[in-house]
Amino acid sequence: MISVVKLEYVPEWKNDAERNHMCDTWEEMVGVKTKIDILSRLMESENYSAYGISATVPVNIGGGEVPAFDPLKSDGKLEVNTEKCTMIVTPYSPSQKIKPYIIECGGITCSSENKQYPDQVFRYENGALILAAGENSRIKQPPVFDIEKTEGNNYTFTLGAVQILGKPDSISSNAITPLRLTGWGVQPMHNSSDYIDINISAFNLTIATKYPDAWTAYLNETAQEKGLENGTDYTVRCMPESGHVRFSFLGNGSKELEWLYISKARIGAELGAGNNFNANYSTRLD
Repeated sequence: MISVVKLEYVPEWKNDAERNHMCDTWEEMVGVKTKIDILSRLMESENYSAYGISATVPVNIGGGEVPAFDPLKSDGKLEVNTEKCTMIVTPYSPSQKIKPYIIECGGITCSSENKQYPDQVFRYENGALILAAGENSRIKQPPVFDIEKTEGNNYTFTLGAVQILGKPDSISSNAITPLRLTGWGVQPMHNSSDYIDINISAFNLTIATKYPDAWTAYLNETAQEKGLENGTDYTVRCMPESGHVRFSFLGNGSKELEWLYISKARIGAELGAGNNFNANYSTRLD
């Protein structure tokens, strides 16, 4: 009888247990994004401490056990800055060349090693939380990419990049792993209002990522929701072979660029509960 149960029922129970574990892990990664969002807002306030503020998020990267019949947990992996993510913003003016802003964003990745339920990847990069399964990926929690229509056909864009600082690191386990997050400040990078005598009429936003389809869909949907027309007011080009996505506000249609603001939140991330984090370390200092 036990053999029959293990053969016919345990695989289904294991699948259900691993699916429930994936839901729990997803909620923990949502908690990671929420903590980073809170740290970013605190760093923008006048009460922010120059020495950094920290928060620890426990991430259970193993689970899916079936008591009595299959008590072994499935493994998972939690990684910091093992995948590249870069954001490049290039403002354009008809009268003057403006240097591009390059931000090495890094990221936090949680992946499963399930025995029955399909494996999934939960990826935090540049303020977005991505769900990936197989070759498909989708941004489920958005970054700071705000488009607002003002008077007439004028538009403002606010781009809030998030740079994850810390050496590349990973842990494979079936237990709870602490992820320590520390805020190291928000840096304004570009404010088109500072260019009083220069008309900034357009810009390109390029993201180098392992998940170009997720970013392509998000940028396209966000622009259309704000009344912009693809091919006339903006374009989104996906280059999966190189892992690049490029959003271009054209500035040559009926919509005009009134304001462009770019900022960068610097967040330290380290696995475990240690306190040896070096705020000056990142995959690239910029």
